[in-house]
Amino acid sequence: VLNKVFTDSTHIVAVKTTGNVYCYQAIDELCVKPKNWKDLITDEKFTRKDLVTLQDPLNLEGRMLDKFEHVKKGHEIDRGGGGNGADDNLNSRAMSADIKRVLEKLGTEDATAALVSGGGGRRAEAERILAEAKHKADATAEDDAGPDKGADKSRLLKAPTNHPLDNVTFKPGSHTWNTDGPSDWRVTHAKAADSEEMKKRDAAMRERFKAVGSHIAYKTNAMRTTGAGSTSFTSTVMGNATVNERVEEVVKRNPPKGKKGYVQLCTNLGDINVELHCDVAPRTCENFIVLCKAGYYDGVGFHRSIKNFMIQGGDPTGTGSGGQCIWGDKFKDEITHLNHDGRGVLSMANSGPGTNGSQFFITYKSANYLDGKHTVFGRLVGGADVLSEMERVPTADDDRPSKPITIESTKVFTDPYKDMAEAETVKAREKKAKEEKEARERTEALNPGRWWSDPAGQMAKEAGDDGALKKSGGIGKYVSKPASGGDSNAEPAKKKAKTGGFGNFDGW
Repeated sequence: VLNKVFTDSTHIVAVKTTGNVYCYQAIDELCVKPKNWKDLITDEKFTRKDLVTLQDPLNLEGRMLDKFEHVKKGHEIDRGGGGNGADDNLNSRAMSADIKRVLEKLGTEDATAALVSGGGGRRAEAERILAEAKHKADATAEDDAGPDKGADKSRLLKAPTNHPLDNVTFKPGSHTWNTDGPSDWRVTHAKAADSEEMKKRDAAMRERFKAVGSHIAYKTNAMRTTGAGSTSFTSTVMGNATVNERVEEVVKRNPPKGKKGYVQLCTNLGDINVELHCDVAPRTCENFIVLCKAGYYDGVGFHRSIKNFMIQGGDPTGTGSGGQCIWGDKFKDEITHLNHDGRGVLSMANSGPGTNGSQFFITYKSANYLDGKHTVFGRLVGGADVLSEMERVPTADDDRPSKPITIESTKVFTDPYKDMAEAETVKAREKKAKEEKEARERTEALNPGRWWSDPAGQMAKEAGDDGALKKSGGIGKYVSKPASGGDSNAEPAKKKAKTGGFGNFDGW
């Protein structure tokens, strides 16, 4: 009735005769005070006694167990599961599915077997199997040694050996997100990031970042230095430095509220349009836009896809451990009010706090447990069918899609940072012209005699003219040009002498 959502702090009542549930505020304002004792939906009459309180946050007695009706009368509660003992005191509604499954396994043969084996889940079990296999391999090697059986077998006295099973690692399950530790598929492709081709690509990309990121400006911080002087003074490794140079910092442009960026990712399965929250996560969006304009993602595939979770890409090495940002190294997180709510959320992948590079992921569904750990900087606004097709692609055991999903090209439709840079350039040009005009006026004010030397020119200049005399052939602005056809250099005609009158009185 009042369009309010029921919460734990809402006073909720029900009408006994109709069964309709309302907040007490609606009943009080629309029924009790005006004495309109009719149901607000069915218009059926009821009395004050027909109001049943379902929830009253201010009634503390309603929370006391000894005041409950079934406790007073000694009635038993049928929990439906036939449970007894300590299980009756558990709040099953507040339990997750994993906790319920663990509690069901308590006291069973599976729990006993897990306790004997040492517990720890599948990963711990795999590590125990690996340790047993390694132990058996060492025992077999010692038995084959023959005469060396009586030798010292203490591991503390042996040199380290490269056992073939030492390099076997295990990848965490798909339900985890920690990518710090190495896994078997990363070890297989670990040399890809260190290859000469990747080094050349990174160097070429850095030059391309400077070209497409021309809007990125740097300024000298007068309050900070590089610290080279103090470091060379206290270090035996650093070279000698007698001058502390000032730090060059990137000019950070923060787009105004409501300013968004729009980018299209053209994949082999279709096009995806994303909206970037440049006003909320400016550094992350700027990095993503410049990477797209530089062609960094062209030909780069999505190396990880987990159904009902997310798809991850943006790593040229395809290992999940590569990538770079436009500023050279990693950059910090921008944790904001944006959350991983819903499908199509664009967020940065990282291996810990402050390790953002070029890798990103798009969620298949909500992942609120990632809030506060990863930077959300965009959302899907077009190509939902393409994202669904990506999710349907089968994957291998290491979550790598069996069918390649590749970003063929990218298109930047709106770049707020470039627009801001152009506006700043225009503003700086206007400011410079204004300063030059003021400087000329101050210089002219120091020489007031110029006006008396050339009043006509100065007056014309003040009136908006260029200060030069008009090309009229006249003198000044009061003597007009001679009639057409006449010679301007000819002598003027002599005036005729006047006759008559008294003259000059010479005859007197």
